[in-house]
Amino acid sequence: MITILNMLNVRAEERRAVIIFLMCTLVVGNLVWLSMGPELFTLRSQLDEDEAELAREKTVQANHKKYKKMVDELNPKAAIAGGGEQAAKVLETLRREAEGNGIRLTRNSRAAARTRKDNPFEEHKRNVTFETDLINLVKFLQDMAGKEDSMIRVSDYRISPTADHQRLQVQMSFVASYPKPNFGETKSKNKKKR
Repeated sequence: MITILNMLNVRAEERRAVIIFLMCTLVVGNLVWLSMGPELFTLRSQLDEDEAELAREKTVQANHKKYKKMVDELNPKAAIAGGGEQAAKVLETLRREAEGNGIRLTRNSRAAARTRKDNPFEEHKRNVTFETDLINLVKFLQDMAGKEDSMIRVSDYRISPTADHQRLQVQMSFVASYPKPNFGETKSKNKKKR
């Protein structure tokens, strides 16, 4: 300490006053830090929480815009196609994807699909039967699942080997879901009137 004071050109009679000043500054600084420290940490943690919530809110708003755009695109398509047209589209999509993978549908039938009133989707079910090998079956299912705009899914299936054990006998039920036209608009209008 004395060497530091000598380097600062503090004379011997001034050293005591400089040391007392430094100690007072240290004590006052610690008192100020202690009085502000916990509050400062609280404010800093609150700022971090607010920034995280703001980031979540931005993500939610971006997702809301994206999904609203998707709903706006799907509603006109659902309104244009009636139930019979939608069922025909399901069969056409199944045939197109099957033929693209070297599969010939041997039997297809329309099955009744139950739709609840509170379900925003109209469902159409198709049962198909075909013979294929494992690779073509996997490619067919990948193509059906890989379509972004496809709302067709497998609801039930049964796969067994053919009599000669060279190919697979496949029975599958596909369900296509289409949004009901203007579903929920009457509910939202009633809520606005209240």
